[in-house]
Parts: sequence; C-alpha cells; structure tokens
Amino acid sequence: MVPIEELERFNPWWTKGGVPPGWTQEYRRKLYSSVEPCTQRRQILLIYGLRRVGKTTLMMQVIEKLLKTVNPRHILYFSFDDAAFSVKDVLESYQKVILHSSIEDSREPLYLFFDEIQKKDSWENTIKTYYDLYPDIRFFLSGSASAGLRKRSTESLAGRILDFTLPPLSFEEFLELNGKKTGIIKKDPDLHKREILPLFYRYLKYGQFPELARETDEVFAKKYLQNTIIERVIYRDLPEEFGMKDIELLRTIVALIGKNPGMIVRYSEIAKNLGRDQRTVANYFEYLEYGLLIRFVYNYRGGALASMRKMKKVYFTSPNLVFALNHTLDRVLPFMLENLVACETSAKFFYRNGFEVDFVQETGDGLVAIEVKQNENEVKQVRKFREKFRDTTRDGYLLTMEGEEGEKDGVRIIPAWKFILGTG
Repeated sequence: MVPIEELERFNPWWTKGGVPPGWTQEYRRKLYSSVEPCTQRRQILLIYGLRRVGKTTLMMQVIEKLLKTVNPRHILYFSFDDAAFSVKDVLESYQKVILHSSIEDSREPLYLFFDEIQKKDSWENTIKTYYDLYPDIRFFLSGSASAGLRKRSTESLAGRILDFTLPPLSFEEFLELNGKKTGIIKKDPDLHKREILPLFYRYLKYGQFPELARETDEVFAKKYLQNTIIERVIYRDLPEEFGMKDIELLRTIVALIGKNPGMIVRYSEIAKNLGRDQRTVANYFEYLEYGLLIRFVYNYRGGALASMRKMKKVYFTSPNLVFALNHTLDRVLPFMLENLVACETSAKFFYRNGFEVDFVQETGDGLVAIEVKQNENEVKQVRKFREKFRDTTRDGYLLTMEGEEGEKDGVRIIPAWKFILGTG
C-alpha cells in the first residue's frame, strides 16, 4: 500500500486547492492545444518524448485547467520515475485513503495522471483492466520514449489510446519563451535579424530544452545536457530498458555520432574498428533510435522501400547533444546546423549517387531538395538534383547560417533560421 504521505506529496491540490507555481509555467507548448481538449474524451492519452522536454509540465498545466471545474480529490497524479510501487498499488491506495470508496461508486469522472509509466512492468494490463471496467476514468499517461512503451501501448491498448509525441522546443517556441512576438517577426524577418541571430545560435547549441530556453551560461547548459540527458537517458535509462551490458560500446557509439553527425552508418566497418560483433553494434544503434535519441536518413532511390535498403546517415534528434559532447565547436558547428535541419524538416532521405544532396523531402506536390552549407555560392549539388529529377522535383533550397536570401540557378538561398521559422 502507498503511504498517504506519498500520495499527498504528489497531489498538493488535495489540501491547498491548486498546483504549486513552481510545478507549471505560464507558457504553453504547442502540443497543449491538442492535448487539453481531449480531457473529456474516454480515450487514454499517452504523451511520450525525451526526458526534459516538458511532459510533466504539460500534465500539470492540464491539471491546473481541470481544477477550475473538478473536485481536487478526483484528480490523481503519480510519478513512477523512482517509485517502488506498482500502478495497481497506487490505484488501490487512492481508493482506500483518498476516495474512501471504490472507483465504481464515483458519480463523477476521475482524472488519473501517471508519469514515466514505462518504468512499471505490465502497466498496460492494469490500465486496460480499469479502463474496460470503469467508463468514468480518464487516464493521462506519459513516458520517456522507448520501444517498450510504444509497442505495449499500441498492442495491448489498441482502440483505447491516443498518443502524442512531445518533441524538443521548436525555434518558434524558443523565441516565444524569450519574449519574442513571432507573428510580428514572421511578417518582416529581415527587420529582426540582428536580435534573432544571437538567439538562433543559442537555440542551436542548447535551447531546445525548456529549462535552458532562457539560459545564457554555456558552461551550465552543457553540464545540464550532460547530466540530465546523456548520463541519465543514454547511460542509465536505455541500459535498464534493453538490458545493454556493454556500456563502453554505447559510449563509443554516442561519441562517434557526436563527432560526426550526419555520418554514413556502416555497421560492419564500425564493428571491425571497435573490435565488436556487428549484430551488437546494429542493435545499439537501434536502441538509440527507439529511445528517440537518434534518427536515420536514407539514400533516396525513387521510392521508400528501395531507399530503406540502401545506405543511411545518422543524426541526433537534437543538435544540442552535439554541443554537449564537444569541447570546441568550430569544426562541428556546420554539422550541428545540418543536424537541426534534419530534425526540423523531418526529412527521411538524402541523395548520394555521383553527387550528394543533404536532404530530399517527398511532398504531395513533388520532391524538395535541400543542401545545408556555409557558403551561399555552393548550389551546384541541388541544381544537379533538379536536373536529374526534373519531372518530379518541385523546389530546391540552399540553407546557410547567416547568408543573405536570394536565388541562383533556380535554387533558393535562405538563412536556416528563416527557413525553420517558416518565413523562407
């Protein structure tokens, strides 16, 4: 049984009537507007993503809104991050010491928020049982991204669950957190270039995590990323989830990506250089992908299936991790920009066959070729792609760090900050 003190520690609104100010923020992530309206639906809601992207804060913001109309004791929050109790323990204790009755006797909906749910074995079976038995329960679940979380939720809770991914902060969200009015900026971005560029560099280095959005101390920011993301997620959470034994191999792979974001992945070559089994190396890359820490981009071959069988490049899901893994940035800064574009465009493909283009997007109107370069004169790669795929290519871009906007040989040249802000 969960001690009442433990339940009350997580639910101060039972006695104080509201969410403590430090538990929530005035700023709402974009995802909030999609999640909050679902509070009255019977579907189970699942929010997953990296640690420190704001899942708990979003939950608290939803609770804060509910408290305006809902009995505080009908809202339960519990974090399983380091808790020894099971989901069943929490639910049974909640009924006995807080509701003083069975859930089935409740005449009003109950709102149950469970954080880091993936930490508990068979959580999906308990949730499924309560969901099926008690129609007035509203479940809100969150978890750090993992293969098990997504697999179990879709298999065991099929038809009962809506899932949402909370990504790192977008550039627009970062600017808004820093007090900028993005609507005004988008109308005339060049007018705001002088104030936006320093913020863009900060965003590129460490500004994709909410707690660092207003941070100006780079030393602290790097330590935060190292301790809360790299050490906690990569070297603790993932090994616990997948039973990874070779932590040294994991560290080496992460460092390798950190030095070379966008590198071509050749498992046999990496395994040979590291003196490890090729299958183990491939599995470790796969675990990092399942954990939403890396993403692959595949060599475009005219169709998704054919492309997936060819070579692939790997990037972190945030260039901030590259910043955290490198002592000096001069060499890797261009790669960090490329990494950012990979994430912001959600590109699935690049092109390499005689020449190379960084990213290829498939849209309903045709292909879009994107090259990320320091020099705004380097448009020939995109031009070649447009010529080779002239019947299917809709547009071509060269994205630069700070260059001026323009056009050359049919290729649109745009500063990356403008492009990801949606003004290019």
